[in-house]
Amino acid sequence: MNSAEKDTLIALVEQGPLWDGDVPSKRGRDALIQAGFAVRVLVKGSDGWQAATYRGRDAYKALFPNPDGSIPDLIRQAKANRMGAHD
Repeated sequence: MNSAEKDTLIALVEQGPLWDGDVPSKRGRDALIQAGFAVRVLVKGSDGWQAATYRGRDAYKALFPNPDGSIPDLIRQAKANRMGAHD
């Protein structure tokens, strides 16, 4: 996964769904959609939004493993790993 895809996946998982103008990278978004890590969604009847899929969630967790190398069970654990804080 390149940096644009990674930055976009982080944003979608941690802050999503995101309106198209708030996505860090359009190319990253397109690649994530093509890989099944993100989808276009409606939010309160409006189009132009993207969200992570469960496959995207799993990819996010795999990007930020626990100190022992295992994949975190929870997104909050993976986020803590990404930020350098461990539970």
